Amino acid sequence: MEEWHESTEPCGAQLSNATLVLDSSGRCTSLSDAAVRLLTGGPAGDLVGRVVWGAFPSGVGDSLRHSAAIAMERQEILTLETRWLPENRWIECTIQPRPDSMCIGFRDVTTRRRVDRMSEGHREVLTGIAAQHPLADNLTLIAQLHEELNPGALCSILLVDADGRHVLHGAAPSLPTAYNSAIHGVAIGEGQGSCGTALHRRERVIVADVATDPLWSDFRDVAIENGLLACWSTPVFGSNGRALGSFAVYHRDARKPSDYELDCVDQMLTITTIAIESAQLLERVQERDGFFALSLEIYCVFDIRSQRIIQANPAFSQVTGFSEAELASRSYDAFVHPDDLGSCAAAVAALRNEGDRVSQVTYRFRCKDGSYRWLSWDSFVGPDGKAFAVGRDVSEKLRAEAELAHAASHDAVTGLPHRIVFEAALAAMVGSAEDPVWVMLIGLDRFQVVNEFMGHFIGDDVLRRVAMRLQDALGGNGRIARFAGDEFAIACATPEHAEMLALAARLRTAVATPIESNDYRVILSASMGISHSPDHGLDTQDLLSRAEAAMHRAKRQGRDCIVEFSVEEMEDTESRLTLGRSLRGAVQRGEMELHYQPQRDATSLALTGFEALIRWISPELGRVSPARFIPIAETLGMMPEIGEWVVGEVCRQAREWLDQGHRDFEIAFNVSAQELQRPGFVDQVRDALSVHEVPASTLNIELTESSLMENVDRVRRTLAELRAIGTRLSLDDFGTGYSSLAYLKQFPIDKLKIDQRFVRGLPYSDDDAAIAQTIVVLAHQLRMRVSAEGVETGEQAEFLRKLGCDELQGYYLGRPAAAPSASAFFPAAQVTATGDASESLQNAS
Repeated sequence: MEEWHESTEPCGAQLSNATLVLDSSGRCTSLSDAAVRLLTGGPAGDLVGRVVWGAFPSGVGDSLRHSAAIAMERQEILTLETRWLPENRWIECTIQPRPDSMCIGFRDVTTRRRVDRMSEGHREVLTGIAAQHPLADNLTLIAQLHEELNPGALCSILLVDADGRHVLHGAAPSLPTAYNSAIHGVAIGEGQGSCGTALHRRERVIVADVATDPLWSDFRDVAIENGLLACWSTPVFGSNGRALGSFAVYHRDARKPSDYELDCVDQMLTITTIAIESAQLLERVQERDGFFALSLEIYCVFDIRSQRIIQANPAFSQVTGFSEAELASRSYDAFVHPDDLGSCAAAVAALRNEGDRVSQVTYRFRCKDGSYRWLSWDSFVGPDGKAFAVGRDVSEKLRAEAELAHAASHDAVTGLPHRIVFEAALAAMVGSAEDPVWVMLIGLDRFQVVNEFMGHFIGDDVLRRVAMRLQDALGGNGRIARFAGDEFAIACATPEHAEMLALAARLRTAVATPIESNDYRVILSASMGISHSPDHGLDTQDLLSRAEAAMHRAKRQGRDCIVEFSVEEMEDTESRLTLGRSLRGAVQRGEMELHYQPQRDATSLALTGFEALIRWISPELGRVSPARFIPIAETLGMMPEIGEWVVGEVCRQAREWLDQGHRDFEIAFNVSAQELQRPGFVDQVRDALSVHEVPASTLNIELTESSLMENVDRVRRTLAELRAIGTRLSLDDFGTGYSSLAYLKQFPIDKLKIDQRFVRGLPYSDDDAAIAQTIVVLAHQLRMRVSAEGVETGEQAEFLRKLGCDELQGYYLGRPAAAPSASAFFPAAQVTATGDASESLQNAS
């Protein structure tokens, strides 16, 4: 499934734009658009915050997880190539570990793998031909090579008999023996299946459906009995134009071939011709000269003792310019580049006895014009003690790979290094520089306007010009990279704070100078953030994230300015990072619990249900307020995980109370925008209800206005599905958002909750009273119930009851409590609506 090896090259040298960043537990923290398309084709939010190994094709995730563990343990970059089925693609994955995370880059190497495997397979066949292996073995290798490159294909190579009238079985390693026997000896002619007809017509015949094609009328039954429903046959012609046989590809489903499949067949024809004609030649004479002349590959016979070439084919002369006599006239090492003599000598030394073999030995070979070509050799020792070598000229391949490596590590628009290359260089600078290392992140202000109104072609030209200006202003005294779409990063080492600020001013001026061409004139500005070691950290990510925080502060302050990262910002960032690290795994460690606050009927004060409120008790940090950790969980993409636990725990507790005999209650819990946007959220709720056998009406899902406004169409569908399974829906904190009231009627809301900010001033604040009354009237007109939260006094409770509020929640009616204590809120008997409110509350409690 994969091959992996340690790599000493920088990560960026092997990466394309498809990158994925994971934390140490394998959860995705960020990924590029190209990685989204590669893995899911959906939005990035589908993966962020998840353990992503399951998002990969079968087998790939396990291989990557295993390799990632090795990379993190060793803190070494690993590269592996994986096969992605069913698309049959090869993806090169480069894992670059960091102390607490890892970056995985992906590059599609399918074409190169197929080309390399095709070339490697041809060399294996040619080597077998040179070693005089049986024709059936060589044809089997050819058929298996095609099947390997085209999963699902079943190959058959038939041979034309001596009189040219019939086809004989040559090789068909994957076809049933009974079928091979049935077509052995079939006549060549029109209507004789795909192969007999192709040889008769001397052209390719494609039968997409054996069951209906008239060419198969005489052979349809035997084909269908053996599960063969399509057959494409191509004649194999010899060097003299005579038909030698046919190359057929069968499939077990009715289908036509793709252009790639036909091209792959065409690439097999020459080697098939060589195999058949070489076998025919060897039957007449035991000479290798005829075989050598057939091949376009480089061939030679090498005398190990004298270290001279004693025989070479024309292809060798065409590549090097030397005749066969010139190649044989001197010792072999006279043709080898001086720097490669060691590897060449080691390869020759490995060839001592019959059967010895060396593969893929690559070195530079001197040509007659004085230039050098890179040749790659596979050699083995034959029965006569001579070494037979098959070579190929890989000069262009190596040049292309060097260009691809540069393209993978540098931005195509500006020519600047990519982010990962910059990070590696920055880490080296921090580790070796005696002076402070300064990091600047430069963000072009409102650059999206250029792309929107002038087009991306001009936008790219502007970015190129800005990059050149920044390089000129830097003057070679640091490192520069294109960091993101319209952001650039710069790192340099200097002990002088004033010198760094002067450089920042020069860079800012370079951006601000008008950019003019024949087609446009653009004036830009830049917001710049600066951090430096050691005050702001010694870790690459720390310095970059703090420079980025300073840049964003520059944008908030009005843009077009330079801002240095402050110690206060660093302390706040450290606090958030510490909290984030502790929060990961908190659910699994059992650090989360739910407290339940009672909700009561506004008139009778009878218990109607509870709101489940999440609490986090961290062993290191103690009790952490939800107002502190929920925003961080949302930023880190952890809300789906936390929300899934909440749904399960609410259902579990509801089942426990139902088993204790309690009835006619509901449990409300809040759902974040992240959870609501997840495609599987409704299934998650449905599964939790099913597992704990809880009626759906027991759950009341509370939503905020902001969560409803994100992707309105998707939210509307999700809420409709939730209502369809029987859950109830509430709109929490109503009146604090900015949504249009027109949206309110579009959602199937059961209850509006008046935010406690409008309850706090009751009954004395006329403004709060007016707002509360408006919400009650509006909700009742829309056939919704109204609940008020934050009720802390009897006066507030009575005032809200008179306004028509249906339900109350707050400290006056009961504080949140853990489940065992919350059970006490259930009444021993049904409370009536009569009596004094405070007395009813006391009885209900």
